[in-house]
Amino acid sequence: MRGKSTLKDIAQEAGVSIMTVSLVLRDPRTSRISPALSQKIINIASDLNYRPNYVARSLAKNKGSIIGLVVPTLLRPFYSELTQSIIERAQDNGFSVIAYSVRGGLQDEEKGVHELLDRGAEGLIICSARRHDPNIQALIESNVKLVLINRYCEAPSLSLPYDYIGIDNFRGALQAVNHLIELGHRDIAVIAGPSEYSTGYDRLQGARHAFKNHHVKLDPGWVYKGDFGRVSGCQAAKKMMARPKRPTAVFASNDHMAIGALEAFREAGLKVPGDMALVGFDDIEMSGLPGVDLTTITQKKDTMGPLAVDVLLDKINMEKKAPPIKVTLEPILVIRKTCGLKIAATKEASPTGARRIKKR
Repeated sequence: MRGKSTLKDIAQEAGVSIMTVSLVLRDPRTSRISPALSQKIINIASDLNYRPNYVARSLAKNKGSIIGLVVPTLLRPFYSELTQSIIERAQDNGFSVIAYSVRGGLQDEEKGVHELLDRGAEGLIICSARRHDPNIQALIESNVKLVLINRYCEAPSLSLPYDYIGIDNFRGALQAVNHLIELGHRDIAVIAGPSEYSTGYDRLQGARHAFKNHHVKLDPGWVYKGDFGRVSGCQAAKKMMARPKRPTAVFASNDHMAIGALEAFREAGLKVPGDMALVGFDDIEMSGLPGVDLTTITQKKDTMGPLAVDVLLDKINMEKKAPPIKVTLEPILVIRKTCGLKIAATKEASPTGARRIKKR
């Protein structure tokens, strides 16, 4: 008999994933896993003398008041600010929050989920979902109480019910690019986020729709792939400045990339907004600081976070299942100083082929 076995030990012995073991030990009757496999896992856990060694696990039986929070990273300001709003609302309701950062992708997400559940989390708030995320489907099918926030999941099954709190990312990007076009810009670059996330995908689609609505061509060479990190925004800005013809304006799919681009432009001697207009997305705290003054789309973190907590606590306290709640908040354009005055494009071409711009 082993004294201190782990979920990993059981998973290796049974030839299954750690999440499968975690789900069976939480609910042996889960519909996702066959009765035979469930019994096999339970037998192995017994043979290995598995005992959850967290006090929270026993407390959870009597409402241990723990919420699990899964975030992509706490290194980016948006997620740290969102996390703070979630913690504050949870504490106001007598709940503690255990956060897990899943920078390693789907496998890391799976590990984080099972660890939070093993620590006695009564429900999960998940910020890390991908558009095609098998972990989310497994959790829903196993009746784990969860709320997705900021990012939604499209597949594998669109019919699975889940609660979601987020902003209209498509409309927000549409507003951002509309603003630049209405200021007179036509040569506009886009720094896009990863398309495997709903935030990256929807914001790029919203930007494309704005170009289409105004009959403005989006140069495919001016769509740069970023990862929502500051360094990728800086790298994209350097690439666009290295081209014979550069844009006059940039929409970055989040503020962190926009601030990276801002650093690159200023390092190269370009004035923002004098030489380059810039719009971000998220409205993180540093975007409003003097010297940054970034025009951006607000994400309403102070609304999303507390609302996600409220919805999850309702699910935890309900004895019966209720229809899923999906809340899509309206984005708001926050105009600061990185866009500048309206401009008019003259017909006179510069030696580089770029149109000269004069301020109105």
